[in-house]
Amino acid sequence: MEKLSELQSWYKWKRPTSIPYPNIWHRFTSKTKDGKVYNIKIVDLSADRFEEIMEFSKEYFFSREPICVSSKVVEDERTMHNLQSKHRAILQQHTSIVAVLDEDVPKPEIVGMLKLLVASKEDDPIPKPQIPGNFMPIKDKLFEKLEKNHDPFDIFNTDKVFREYGLCVKPGYEGLNIGYNILFAVEKLAKAFHIKASVITANSIQSQIIADKIGYKTWNEIVYNEFKDNQGRVVFPVEGTKSIKLMAIEFI
Repeated sequence: MEKLSELQSWYKWKRPTSIPYPNIWHRFTSKTKDGKVYNIKIVDLSADRFEEIMEFSKEYFFSREPICVSSKVVEDERTMHNLQSKHRAILQQHTSIVAVLDEDVPKPEIVGMLKLLVASKEDDPIPKPQIPGNFMPIKDKLFEKLEKNHDPFDIFNTDKVFREYGLCVKPGYEGLNIGYNILFAVEKLAKAFHIKASVITANSIQSQIIADKIGYKTWNEIVYNEFKDNQGRVVFPVEGTKSIKLMAIEFI
């Protein structure tokens, strides 16, 4: 398994010290169907809550993300460790954001998250994980096919872009437009960090709908039932979502 320091070294971009951390990026109010009002803010994920968000993502993202569900990844300890290690490295850039209840307490409840990575042309190639099982190699093959001929650095004529991972909302807080407002806040970070564009791999119908509403355009799409192995078997028998989409937006 890769060490965290090795993972961090792949990503060259550093958050400017001129930008306050942690910072409040966006506030909104939402109401449930029965009239209950929630005040919510989108903030930087602070370093003291990194491990909390790793558990949050395991419980609410990896356990519901279509590809992971179809492959029962959460039950595979070594694969989960590898995935979590990479996500820990992403957190070290201090760009990931969370939705929290807007309350005057030291650690308000986290009700949604989005792991954000600033990918740059200077980043080192990430070596393929040497772990047992087929999930990681097959997932990488799917993503390589999805992203083929869609280099965001060339398309947007830039040396850095946001890559988005792990958008999810805590059960019990759905229907409050939390996912939409988290993704909406990315543009505010982009302006502060001078990031020209953002790319998201939308694995679920929910994330695809939200991204479409924000203004993301679909670059490529692979229907899950059409992605098969050498024996003609569907690799990821996903239910409830037709396809995986590579989507992107350029901020003006």
